[in-house]
Amino acid sequence: MNDDTTEPTPDVEQALGQLAARGAEVRAEQLNRALTRLRADGELSAEQVAALEQLSERLVDRLLALPEETLREAANRGEEDAVETAMELFG
Repeated sequence: MNDDTTEPTPDVEQALGQLAARGAEVRAEQLNRALTRLRADGELSAEQVAALEQLSERLVDRLLALPEETLREAANRGEEDAVETAMELFG
């Protein structure tokens, strides 16, 4: 079987979950901070809030895409140290 088609191990999925959870946590914190500051200057429309939420989601998705892909590839190559490091960093 080709290493590129190997299913990620559960540890990789756990590490990816921790990475995604940390990204979501930071996104929510920073979105709330920005909304609070902007609302201090006046009310925001539902469209403005939705635009900020979408922006924050896209930023996190784009920032995490490469680390997620790299982690999967490392796991498929059997590089367990990379998985362990990711779990330590984002656990």
